[in-house]
Amino acid sequence: MRTPISLSLTLLVAAACRTVPATPMLGGTSAAGSVGAATPARAVEMMLAAATLQDIQAISAVWGDEKGMTRDRIARDELEKRTLIMICVLGHEKQTIGAPQQLPGNRYLIPVDLTQKEKAGSTTFTVARMGDGRWVVSDVNLVALQNNGFCAR
Repeated sequence: MRTPISLSLTLLVAAACRTVPATPMLGGTSAAGSVGAATPARAVEMMLAAATLQDIQAISAVWGDEKGMTRDRIARDELEKRTLIMICVLGHEKQTIGAPQQLPGNRYLIPVDLTQKEKAGSTTFTVARMGDGRWVVSDVNLVALQNNGFCAR
């Protein structure tokens, strides 16, 4: 027989857990299994769409650098933790993607303005070109958004 406390804890854990949808065909992968995007701006668009859809697989299909995909270089549990943080901070209702600014080494810095509920903030995405010519997000300035109250719980 369960005690009221253990029943309450079970219900609390069940309520806190939820399934995150998986839609790998969001644009990050194709039937052939390619990753990344055709352009730097499209890589940012794909990451933002994946965050809004809470799609861990789609984020991991557009997150990497010149050396390849992040998902191939870090442990799965670490990948999931990091993508969940990105989902929380980057989920939004409105976005404005600015003009890419070229950086050294086949990289671009892309400014982005986001609105999350009543909060608005600006950040930058760094996008890198992989050896196969596809573009991936290598870095996002999440702190700039967190300082504006994004993902406050």
